[in-house]
Amino acid sequence: MVDPDILRAKAAAIRHHVARLRARRPLDVAVLDRDEDARNVVLMDLQQAIQACIDLAVHTCSHEALGSPEGPAAAFALLARAGILEDALSIRLAGAAGLRNVIVHRYGELVMERLVAQLAAGLADLEGFLAAIQRRRGES
Repeated sequence: MVDPDILRAKAAAIRHHVARLRARRPLDVAVLDRDEDARNVVLMDLQQAIQACIDLAVHTCSHEALGSPEGPAAAFALLARAGILEDALSIRLAGAAGLRNVIVHRYGELVMERLVAQLAAGLADLEGFLAAIQRRRGES
């Protein structure tokens, strides 16, 4: 069973950072391209929201005895295999984890236009993940 204190803390982090991102919409690609401070605020909130989902996914895998995931994508896949997440959501969350790696480690170039275009659906996916974990625990 997922530790309720960890669930509360990670849920609060996800909600907080998603709300901050929603409050900044509509995002202007031109502003983000030229304003490093604005860009960094958006990227930090996005990174923190995704990281909280990753942390909660790994914790859930451990506490539900689903296996020891080798990385975030594997954690989301284990949750899907257990019926906690839908397969399609698991795949999108694995993509979000990849985006987090790009943000943190600068593995690739961030294309602001693409990020802005996909942000609304991505935020809904993070919220959908949280809702699925909370349903599993009987919370809302």
